[in-house]
Amino acid sequence: MSRRSQSGDEFGSLDLLLDTVCNMFGLFIFIGIIVAILAGARSKELITKASTAGATATDPLSQERAALQRLRVMVADAEKKSPDESESQIASGKLKSLRDSNTQTTKKTQELASILKSGGERTEALKVELPSLRAEIKQLERELKAEAATVDKQVRTPRKREVEGLLPVQVILWKDRVYWINPWIGSIDDPCTRWSEWNPNAVDMSAHPESIIHECFRGGGQWIERHVPLLAKGGLEVGQEGAREWEEPLRALLAHLSTKNHVVSLKVAPDSHRAFGPVRSLIAEKGFAYEVSPIEMSDGIYRDEIRDGVATAQ
Repeated sequence: MSRRSQSGDEFGSLDLLLDTVCNMFGLFIFIGIIVAILAGARSKELITKASTAGATATDPLSQERAALQRLRVMVADAEKKSPDESESQIASGKLKSLRDSNTQTTKKTQELASILKSGGERTEALKVELPSLRAEIKQLERELKAEAATVDKQVRTPRKREVEGLLPVQVILWKDRVYWINPWIGSIDDPCTRWSEWNPNAVDMSAHPESIIHECFRGGGQWIERHVPLLAKGGLEVGQEGAREWEEPLRALLAHLSTKNHVVSLKVAPDSHRAFGPVRSLIAEKGFAYEVSPIEMSDGIYRDEIRDGVATAQ
């Protein structure tokens, strides 16, 4: 028992010694690891400072580069704060619209000033023109009353079928005168000859009237262009109301025609309203079919074109 107990105490002492030695060895290892870590961190810090110092020493433009970078940042901030391009275009469009509106307003103002300036002149001109206009209105009223009184006379324009196959006889009313440009004496079998003959009492022969016959056949197919200068004081003058000297010569001229073969084509200039009513009434009284066309004769030359099968020359 005593030997076994003594042996156990010896082994227990060895365990304690081994435990102490292991703890000390572990402590040395731990201390070594800490020292190694601290030494590595210190050496890295020294290397970083050394590299920074070396870079500063090898780059003399580092300050300028830093200033340039700061400027770039400032420019970027300014661009972010600047207005959008679409907003600039809208503002430019509004400015252009305002300028156009100002131009139009100025133009209208100038026109209004011109109208106001000429208003006085126009008023004076109307004072001069007004008496003649009133006289013309009264003349038209008298003519309308005279037309209303002719209830027993046929004064209508015939229908187209009523004048088909009839030869047109052109009678021009110009400056309140009746111009019978063709004599219409002889046979109507050759109408182109009749349309190309001139009445010297109405046509200015010295001005060389023209009748250009492109084609003309007795059975139809006429195409004639005419340029007829009229005598300024020729024809029959339709006098004032009550004057009937022109009626007998016109009746004599109508006597050359036939109501079965001819249709009277009245060509009326704007200055012959007074002559139109009495002349038309006389033609209707004699039983002739007629048609009426307005013409413009600023140069005193009557122009027409006769085409095949058309009863009116215009």
